[in-house]
Amino acid sequence: MSIRLAMRIVASSIFTASAFAAPAEAECRSALDSSELPTIARSIATLQLCEQIPIGPNQTARFEVSSVERCTFPSGVDSLTARALLTCAPGDDALIQMPSLDSEIMATVTLDTKACRIVDSDLQISGELGALLSGLEDTQQIARDWALSQLSALCALRR
Repeated sequence: MSIRLAMRIVASSIFTASAFAAPAEAECRSALDSSELPTIARSIATLQLCEQIPIGPNQTARFEVSSVERCTFPSGVDSLTARALLTCAPGDDALIQMPSLDSEIMATVTLDTKACRIVDSDLQISGELGALLSGLEDTQQIARDWALSQLSALCALRR
C-alpha cells in the first residue's frame, strides 16, 4: 500500500468514531510519528466541525492531532482510531464575544477496504463543545459523509 493511500485512509478516520476492540490477530501501528502527519491533520481539519455551530464559538482556532492508530485485519477490514484537540473560538465579526471552547475528539472508523465501504462509524466530542455539536442533528451525518468522500477518493486511487 502506498504512503498516499495509507494517508487517505487515516485522514478519513478522524470524523467517525465508535468503540472498537482489535482482536489479537490484527496488526496495529501508530501514524503519529509519520512524516505525513501534518498532511493528514490538514485533511482532517477540512471537516470544520466548529463551523457547524450556528452561533457562538463557530470558528476553528486550533486543531491538533494527538494520536492516530491503524489496525489491519487479515479479512481486509481496517480499524482507524484518531484523537485530536479542537478549539472553537468566536469569529472576529461575532456580535457577542464568547470564550473559546476546547474539546477532545475521538474518531474511529471501521473500513472494508476490499469493498471500499464504511462498516461502522461514530464521532465522539467531549465537554461543552461536544454538547453543542451533538445537539445538532446533522453532526454525525456530516462526519460520515465527509469520511465517505475521503474513502471514495481513496478507492479511485486504487483503481
